[in-house]
Amino acid sequence: MLIALPNLDPLPLPAPPWFIWALLMLTFVLHLLAMNFVLGGSIIAVVARFGRGEHSRRLAAWLGKLMPSAVATTITLGVAPLLFVQALYGRLFFTSSVLMAWFWLGVIPILILAYYGTYFIAFRGEKTARAAAAVSIVVALLFVGIAFVYCNNMTMMLRPETFLGRYLADGRGVQLNLADSTVVPRFLHMLFGAVAVAGAYVAVHGAVRRRSDETYGVWAMQYGAVWFAASTAFAVLAGAWWTAALPRDVLLQLVGRNALAAVIFTLAIVAGLAAWVLMILAANAVDPSKFVARGGEALLISFIGMVLTRDQVRRAMLDLAQFQVADRVDPQWGVIAIFAVLLVVALAVSAWMIAILLRAKEASAAQSG
Repeated sequence: MLIALPNLDPLPLPAPPWFIWALLMLTFVLHLLAMNFVLGGSIIAVVARFGRGEHSRRLAAWLGKLMPSAVATTITLGVAPLLFVQALYGRLFFTSSVLMAWFWLGVIPILILAYYGTYFIAFRGEKTARAAAAVSIVVALLFVGIAFVYCNNMTMMLRPETFLGRYLADGRGVQLNLADSTVVPRFLHMLFGAVAVAGAYVAVHGAVRRRSDETYGVWAMQYGAVWFAASTAFAVLAGAWWTAALPRDVLLQLVGRNALAAVIFTLAIVAGLAAWVLMILAANAVDPSKFVARGGEALLISFIGMVLTRDQVRRAMLDLAQFQVADRVDPQWGVIAIFAVLLVVALAVSAWMIAILLRAKEASAAQSG
């Protein structure tokens, strides 16, 4: 098959490819940790807002108050991995973005609208319950829509053999990647995974609140564990569908042909299953705290493993297309050093701010409760 790959960028890479890849993995994990709270948390918040009982109301209020800060964190942490993707795979990423330009550019106004919606819920949610409920549904749907657009772009860039045909067929920038059999299962796997991670956040929130409110804390831990267990079950099914939809050569990389990819894939699955069992135990335990703590640790291992597995799939897909990352490197270690220092400082400051924010919200919730 003749594959017309876009020409190499004439500019050299500012650092060795392996170093940019390492930064991509690090910053992408950080971005996903925040993004999963936003995407999955917005869905859990809708259900909690329509739930009966004081506990559901308090959980919806907690999610609503935290959501604007979480959205801002997600956006901020998403800049760096997007830049590193462009550095390594720019000629693929930019091409797929042009082919679906109207959808890709539409992410910005949709995100702004959803962001304003989170502020409405945070500041007016308690006063206008019906309006806040309606807005919460719209916000969740907007976040799901953004995720679907991203999924289309990130899968289309892995099919450079289709670029020329797509552009010749329709160059108006209105194409999605729906003909790709991996898009729907990949999207569903990501969506259910985000809800599962958000459920884990809710369980951790319950563990923290238990110190000041035993009844609500235990309920939140069990409630979050149920969300995690149920969503993980659907994510596993979607993940199996996605794996089966991969090209045969890519699938073989994950099941043994590539030893490193197989080990990472297996570790992610085993850790994910361990987290699933522990959260099921937490959902039915009188004292769920120990199960939540161990389940959260297993989830983090599985989470990192899944990110690395996703990267292995990307590499295998691009190997089929005979794509190679640019090998021209002109290291700018001074700039890289400044970036590394600022990244560490930014993470430290962000952790400090989040800790203050959570303590303030926990104190406020304790007073209102």
